[in-house]
Amino acid sequence: MRTLIENAAVVTMDDVLGDFERADILVEGGVIVEIGPNLDVGDTERIDASSMIAMPGMVDTHRHTWQTGLRGILADGNILDYLRGFRLQMATKYRPQDMYAGNYLGGLDCLNSGVTTVVDYCHNIVTGDHAHAAVAGLRDAGVRALYGHGLLPITSNTWSETKGGLDESVEEGDFARRARLAREIRAQYFTSEQQLLRFGIAPQELAIAPFGDVKQEFELARELGARITFHSNQVIARNLFKDIEALHAHNMLGSDLLLVHGTFSTKNEWHLLRGTGTMISVCAETEMQMGMGFPVIREATENTPGPSLGIDCTSSTGGDMISHARLVLQVTRWRDDQEDYARSTLPTVMRWKTRDALRWLTVNGARAAGVDDVTGTLAPGKRADIVLLDMSGISQAGWNRHDPCGAIIAQTNSGNVHTVLVDGRVVKRDGRLVHVDVNGALATLAESHGHLYDQMAQHGGFIPQPPADLPVFNR
Repeated sequence: MRTLIENAAVVTMDDVLGDFERADILVEGGVIVEIGPNLDVGDTERIDASSMIAMPGMVDTHRHTWQTGLRGILADGNILDYLRGFRLQMATKYRPQDMYAGNYLGGLDCLNSGVTTVVDYCHNIVTGDHAHAAVAGLRDAGVRALYGHGLLPITSNTWSETKGGLDESVEEGDFARRARLAREIRAQYFTSEQQLLRFGIAPQELAIAPFGDVKQEFELARELGARITFHSNQVIARNLFKDIEALHAHNMLGSDLLLVHGTFSTKNEWHLLRGTGTMISVCAETEMQMGMGFPVIREATENTPGPSLGIDCTSSTGGDMISHARLVLQVTRWRDDQEDYARSTLPTVMRWKTRDALRWLTVNGARAAGVDDVTGTLAPGKRADIVLLDMSGISQAGWNRHDPCGAIIAQTNSGNVHTVLVDGRVVKRDGRLVHVDVNGALATLAESHGHLYDQMAQHGGFIPQPPADLPVFNR
């Protein structure tokens, strides 16, 4: 199958190709073959993009996709509400079909918003069936994804009964069971690096697990060739748990590791990351809402290959990555200006640019997800993960075609996502998903949503009262 995207403003994010005010993109066999003005390709399917911007598909490097069925339940929640509501109350109320529904609709939500790749931090594997259902949901959604198989023992090792800070491993038999399941899922679903889904491991947080357990889980991931995604230094209890120092001391940092948040990392820890290839996922809306610190764009830029962005939880925030990137860009600019304000002087240098923000969403995101070999830029040889943004409406009238990158970050949102291709396949056209039965998908989530709210009603609500004690925050 050949597809020609015609006459678009093209932001390739490729340092050699650069941007085009008007160009065509030829896709064949799922691969970008050529980009340039007025391509002569003969008979092919054509997409008129004369009023659109073409950009690489966006990458969300941290999302608890399984929580989609409880969208917005934590709109005014903090981290304690999250832990009590999800980790201690609702986690075990999820059935396998709820995991499927969350990942299926969550994957569709990504595609609908122009996110063609998601790192799914799936830390609610109550049983083996829950894991199988979660993978099936991502597969059926048709999104490119790193499935982060969670190793948290849901019913035995939680924030309410913390073992963090201990040196020795515990519950060896339980780890053996979880490791067998990880191997089973890896062998059954992840047979090729050419497929849309890749396999990852999400170890336990050091705030709740003995270091020996976490080290075992890292070793399992590397035995299985799995990318590792890891919550790190995300709570103010960081004076107890300096995760990066611990990982460095045991030679566990590396280019296969994606740390999430890192908001309370020390200056020394940032220095320890230099040269290791370790990546960072910044989840700014969740971090600023839930009392998890300020987004560490500056630190990640200066000490790692670069920051990427994650939505984290649609149970608290929306899934619009462009609006998220714009927010992160502006608060990062504001943060840099504080030194001038402290001297009562006017800020005159703008370090952070819209292209930085788009890089967080694309190039850096693809590297963080471990898929920069196939996506993240628009260039010949890359897989065709492409988003077309409609700029023909009233709210975009007069947009700057000479700077389409700036137009994307400063002037658009997920509502502008007109057409989406994943691996060369059109999954959204004319503003509507076309590769699935949308009404059927909505019905699937509606049933799950109803079940979860019934469970809340039967078990004391989302956060039963009195609220559960969380010892890690009491020390």
